[in-house]
Amino acid sequence: MNTLARRAAIIVTAGAAALGMAVTTASAGTTSSWSASPSGPYTAHAVSPTLDVPAASLECASSDVTDGTVHATSADGTNIATIDDITFTDCSVGGLGFDVSMTVSPWTINVTGVNSSNANRVDGTVTGIAAHIEGFGCSADFTGTVKGYYDNSTGDLVIDGTGNGLKASNADCLGLINDDDVAAFNASYHVKITSTGTSPVITTP
Repeated sequence: MNTLARRAAIIVTAGAAALGMAVTTASAGTTSSWSASPSGPYTAHAVSPTLDVPAASLECASSDVTDGTVHATSADGTNIATIDDITFTDCSVGGLGFDVSMTVSPWTINVTGVNSSNANRVDGTVTGIAAHIEGFGCSADFTGTVKGYYDNSTGDLVIDGTGNGLKASNADCLGLINDDDVAAFNASYHVKITSTGTSPVITTP
């Protein structure tokens, strides 16, 4: 093979390899390892959620996700769903009424893996939480991350109070809530896709 032909062969081979890499990368980028069905806008309802810090407990009659989206796929489980608007009803600390409001939207629901003790459940987190509570002589902000799981058999998103990622700040609460207090949020939200009235199932291939 002469020099010109050899160089041409090298160029063609390199080009084909580059094209093959580009196709492989593009294909990998469109492959999702998690899926939810059905997907789309959803609502969710919880009865008697609580938020506990070392010296106080905030108890609410109910909480509702009034606006959120379940996404059909997620390559790594991140942002499988969002909480775009959430409300808390009839909340109190020690019998005194409190208002709870979402201060940053959205909060993001992420899947981290299949639960090791229950195949119907997928473990996950809710990140980007930002909320403000205010009542008589007391106010505080809570920001961070909570842990829990989604149960495919019941359609419930359970926030189980574990972890130390949700903390208080800007606290002015007579010592009942202090800056950097770790908060344990416990709630079970029953999820329903708006278009079908059914709960999604989250799976991985």
